[in-house]
Amino acid sequence: MAKRGRERIFIVPRWTGLVFAFVLLCVFALGFGFQTTRSLTQTLGIALVVAGLVALIQSNENLRGVAITGCRTAPVAAGEAAVLELTLRNAADRERIGMHVREGMRWLIAWRTRPRTSAWVPVIEAGETLVVRLAIPTSRRGRYPVPELWVSSVMPMGICFAWKVFASQGEYFVYPAPRGIPIEGDGRMGHGANEGVDRGSEDVSGHRPYEPGDPLSRMDWRVFARSGKVVVRTLEEGGGGEIALRWEDTRFLPDTEARLEQMSYWIAQCVREGRTFRLELPSHRNDLSSRNVIACYEALATFEGAS
Repeated sequence: MAKRGRERIFIVPRWTGLVFAFVLLCVFALGFGFQTTRSLTQTLGIALVVAGLVALIQSNENLRGVAITGCRTAPVAAGEAAVLELTLRNAADRERIGMHVREGMRWLIAWRTRPRTSAWVPVIEAGETLVVRLAIPTSRRGRYPVPELWVSSVMPMGICFAWKVFASQGEYFVYPAPRGIPIEGDGRMGHGANEGVDRGSEDVSGHRPYEPGDPLSRMDWRVFARSGKVVVRTLEEGGGGEIALRWEDTRFLPDTEARLEQMSYWIAQCVREGRTFRLELPSHRNDLSSRNVIACYEALATFEGAS
C-alpha cells in the first residue's frame, strides 16, 4: 500500500505541546520583566526552544522509513469486526518506537481524539517486517473499501503528534450474519426437502457434544438415557451426498436480507460439520461450492436482490 517517492510526514502540537509553548513564553516574559534574572531566563528559554526543535525533528525521524506494504482480510459476518492484516515494514537503519496504526480522520481533531480502532506497535527494529492486525467494526453486509490508514506517533517527548498517510487500496467483504433454521440430518431444509441430496448415502459415523442450533432430530436419546450426556449423531455422506443450498428453498422467509441470512447459516453449518455443498444463487454463474467458501461468502455480501 505504500507509495515510493518522497515521504510526507505531518506534525502538529498536542495539548502538552501547547502547554510547553505557554511555559516558554512565560520564561521569556519573565526575563524581560526582571533585569536581575534576564541572563538566566534567556538561557533557560533558549534551552527550551532547542529542546522543542529537537522534539520536532525526532518526531519526524521516528516515522521515516516506516511503511504499510500490504493488506489482506477475510470475509466477516455483519456485526463482527473485520480484521485487516497489515504488513508494516521499517526500511530505515534504526529502530522505530511507540507507533499506532489507525484509521485516518480529519487532522484538526486527530491529535486530540481517540481513534475508533487502532493497533499499537511498541517497537520495530531496523529492516524488520511485522504483521499488524487492525479491527474495523461492521454493521451491514456489503463490499467496503479499506479505509485510509495512518501510522502515527507522539514519541519521543510526547509534545507533538506526527503521522504518515497511506491511501486506501483494496476492499473487504461483510456477509450476512448467519441466522435461521438448520439443515436436518437427512439433508432436508426446515421447510421442504432438498432434492440435491442423496438421502440414502448418509450413515452415522459417531457422536459429538450438542451445540446450539443442532436439529433435535439428530440427538441420540439412547445415549442421553444411559449417561445423561446430550450428544448428536454425526453423519458420513457418500460420494453423491452434496447438499444443494438453493435460493428457492428460502421462499418461506419474508425478505431478501432474511433469506441471505438463512443461506449464510446453512453455509456455516455445512462448514462446521464438514459437509460438501453447492450454492445456487440467481444470476450467479460462478462455481460456488464448499471448495471455495470465501467465494460463497463474497457472493452473499454483494448479492443485489432477486425474487
